[in-house]
Parts: sequence; C-alpha cells; structure tokens
Amino acid sequence: LTAAADQTQALLAKLDGIALASPRTQRVAGSAETGRITWVTRSAFWGFPDYTTAESTPTGITIFARQRFGAGDFGVNAARLQAWITSLNT
Repeated sequence: LTAAADQTQALLAKLDGIALASPRTQRVAGSAETGRITWVTRSAFWGFPDYTTAESTPTGITIFARQRFGAGDFGVNAARLQAWITSLNT
C-alpha cells in the first residue's frame, strides 16, 4: 500500500484494528508507533499459526502474510490479506 510518510503510522494503526477484529488473530509484536506489527492468526480447526507482518517503508506500507507450517495454505493468507486491504481502503 502506498502512502505519504506521515500517513503510514495512521495506516498501521487502522490495520492493527482491522487485524485484531479478525477471528482468532492477536498481535504478537510491534506497534504502529514503532513502524512494524506482526499478528498471528490461528486456523479454526487445528489452530495452525499463520503470521502477517506490516511494516512502514519510505513509500507506504509493506504487508507480508505466510503460514508457519507446511508447503501451502490453500490461499487463506492471500484471502485474509485481501480482506484486510479492502477494509483498510474503505
């Protein structure tokens, strides 16, 4: 996501609220003030952890979502990330 440098902290704070409102998601590190936040979202059935990290950059925010275990996640991280970005843009 692109934003002016002075807007990235506000975007990270808004994204933090969106993430924390998501099912089975909690912040594990960071804050909007520090410029980097990592959340863990656990799968509904087995409780497997998926991690999402958002970081302030000179041109906006970079977000990286990944599974902790296994070779694939059946698209759940991409879907979650897209839902968060959609919410962030509304």
